[in-house]
Amino acid sequence: MAILITGASGFIGGAIAERFVNRTEVRGLTHHPDKNRFGGLVTNTAYDFDTPDRMAPAFDGVDVFVNTYYVRFNHGPASFAGAVEQSRVLINLARTRGVRRIVHVSVSNASESSDLPYYANKARIERLVRESGLIYTILRPAIVIGPGDILVNNIAYFLRRLPVFTMFGRGDYRVQPMTLDAFASVGAEAVEGAYAGETVAVAGPDDYTFLELVHEIRRAVRSRAVIVRAPTSAAMAGLTVAGWLLRDVVLTRDEVRGLVGEYLFSDRPLRRGRSFSEWVADAAATGLGRQYASELARHFR
Repeated sequence: MAILITGASGFIGGAIAERFVNRTEVRGLTHHPDKNRFGGLVTNTAYDFDTPDRMAPAFDGVDVFVNTYYVRFNHGPASFAGAVEQSRVLINLARTRGVRRIVHVSVSNASESSDLPYYANKARIERLVRESGLIYTILRPAIVIGPGDILVNNIAYFLRRLPVFTMFGRGDYRVQPMTLDAFASVGAEAVEGAYAGETVAVAGPDDYTFLELVHEIRRAVRSRAVIVRAPTSAAMAGLTVAGWLLRDVVLTRDEVRGLVGEYLFSDRPLRRGRSFSEWVADAAATGLGRQYASELARHFR
């Protein structure tokens, strides 16, 4: 079996690739073909959406295409609408070059009727996958946590350094963290044929309110920060200043709306992995939040 993974050296794509690099042929598509964490075990091809034929050989002889391609927010030439069209190119290449199956990584509560562009455009890509004519599995995680994660790491970063941590509103909105290792296990099962024709919400074993999640991180990193509730507008103003100082986008307004609106929570998901409480205690001991994780530095600089 040959597997092609977008972002095979990245956070989610890399975790799935790890399950197969010593078992079968793994290829990658990436913006950074020289940054190959697996060395000669994975053959990387650069994205070239202006000339798709240059990417076509990467699909030849592939059995399963694992698609994690997307953008977190609009920035420079990268946009949600562009990601939909670029995903269309990738899916069409998979179909025309003989790929048998697609495993697509989406997000919890993706919906074309959503007023949040991140979720609406994720759902448009899901539709492209379903209409491709190929056997597919769509996986919908909420929050995936693990080495290289940005959200939880940066919460820990601020809790380690600030005397006050500002909560968006009451903090009683629910979230479903899932460890990267657990998600990669489900992804590997899908690559091997499980969940064919299904759209599967996935989560860790326990649900948390966001306030509970922050308290767990605070306890793990032994922070003394006072957690205070504030109107969303006030909290966003603080994030804007932090982003300016850090030369990054910490969270977008739409990401906060999705968090508060419980977009990161699904009813009756497939549950796997360790509890967040156990994971964060171990992660804190090995350096969680000691350095800030920059989205712009990772993907745009």
